[in-house]
Amino acid sequence: MQSDSFPYPNGSIVGVFSDQGALEEARCGLEQAGFGADRTEILHGEEDMGRIDVEGDEHGKGGGLVRRLQALFSDDADHARRYADELRAGHYLVGVAVGEDQAAKRRAAEALRGAEALDYYAGNYVEDLRARA
Repeated sequence: MQSDSFPYPNGSIVGVFSDQGALEEARCGLEQAGFGADRTEILHGEEDMGRIDVEGDEHGKGGGLVRRLQALFSDDADHARRYADELRAGHYLVGVAVGEDQAAKRRAAEALRGAEALDYYAGNYVEDLRARA
């Protein structure tokens, strides 16, 4: 992904992996499914906490506004806090840009089937893909 997709990873699947082995398996699966480095990103540890930006401060006034709206109207702020907690615990987040392409979404979900959490972020909703993977 070329630009920073947070605070809301629209058109992306985000998976949580707790260990390096599961992460490597997911990377291989994504490559085999046709998802290269230009469509994937991995966040890990404290160094990537700013990317999650729980309060929205790291993404300027717009980021703060998005986070406040999320807290009022959706569960998205809860997702951000959960992702931040995962990074603090040393876990990995894998994001895959699929847009609205349903076939790409299915391929990416299959490649990330070992994820502990697996969500697709559409424009107006978040879909839990764990049952699908």
